[in-house]
Amino acid sequence: MQPQVLSSEAWFKLSALSAVYLVWGTTASLNDLLIPYLKSEFGLNFSGAMRIQLVFYAAYFVLSIPCGLLARRFGYRNGILTGLTIALCGCLSMIAASQIGTYSVVLAAVFVLASGITMLQVSANPFATSLGPKRTAPSRLTLVQSFHSLGTTIGPWLGAVLIFSLAAGWAHETPGQNIWLPYAILATIVGGLILLFSRIKTSPSEQAPISSGEFNILRLLRSNPRLLPGTLGIFCYVGAEIAIASLLVNYLSLPEVAGLDYAAAGKLVSVYWGFALVGRFAGVGLLRTFKPQRLLALYGVAAAILLVTTINSSGNLATWSVLLIGFFNSIMFPSIFALTIAHSPKSDAPAASGILCLGIVGGAVISQLQGILADAIGIQSSFFLPLLCYAYIVLLAVLILKPTDPNNPTVH
Repeated sequence: MQPQVLSSEAWFKLSALSAVYLVWGTTASLNDLLIPYLKSEFGLNFSGAMRIQLVFYAAYFVLSIPCGLLARRFGYRNGILTGLTIALCGCLSMIAASQIGTYSVVLAAVFVLASGITMLQVSANPFATSLGPKRTAPSRLTLVQSFHSLGTTIGPWLGAVLIFSLAAGWAHETPGQNIWLPYAILATIVGGLILLFSRIKTSPSEQAPISSGEFNILRLLRSNPRLLPGTLGIFCYVGAEIAIASLLVNYLSLPEVAGLDYAAAGKLVSVYWGFALVGRFAGVGLLRTFKPQRLLALYGVAAAILLVTTINSSGNLATWSVLLIGFFNSIMFPSIFALTIAHSPKSDAPAASGILCLGIVGGAVISQLQGILADAIGIQSSFFLPLLCYAYIVLLAVLILKPTDPNNPTVH
């Protein structure tokens, strides 16, 4: 990235956008702490606790296309403001749900919060690309998305401290009451971001429509035969990553694995996401050196080997093999996304991107299915499901995706 080509105003907007990604990543990763906490508070089985992720990622599937149409109609900056406002309502709803003490109300609040994040998802990326020359857009996207990864690293540690440590000794009258504190902090920060973005002015070039063409799914699939298998690849990747993270606290608390209490196990979830953050930065260089589809296949095999190891081991080996999977998850989304979208005509790329984002619903489906498996055969054996997901990703890389032009960016 060449800083001199950006004005001070563009840098200010990019900094504000980076703060949005940081809060967005932190909020999403808090789910990994909500699951074990609410499972205990409400006496749920794993399937019931995984409804947190089911509801959260279902919002992506239901609302991605409507949110994209709204952002196209009213502009990216207004889309971000709308997303932040809905996210603020979601944080306030989580605070209210903590006092009501009903699991269904918590799930409703999670859906509201996820709806705001979905709006941010479809508005923030194109806004970042509009803040300067097209040739440096990939670098800007890498920059702001790194703050999302930083947020996913911070979130579990924050949740462990605020929910399991700080609030653990407080008397509470309703189940799940301790969840109010992190969302109160997030509500304050999101409110500040709303005030910040309400003062930001945008130029016409920063409000270009996401897509000016007709949105026709069948035509998009016909024009790019790799779009459907690529979307399934996103489904498997997000599903595996989220399902593993969602069960980490409970898994690491098993006596035969690490035997940790929830507070200590929650902090180790940050290590899982921290490996993904490190892997993302490493991947920027690696994906420019090696063919992306080969690196994707290699990372898929590595993740599968680590899962087989954690399923069949105990103690430190089981602990660190599952945490290290975070590193190999790091390049999967950008690699699958770029290798798939490269085969769509340029005029179809924005709409094809919307189709690929539908695959994020894998976070809902796979995590729910693994919860059912964990109830039936145990947590450790249930990791067989994400193992199948990584097997598909390897197949996708080896047999379906072909190399793109080396001059095209493949990491963002």
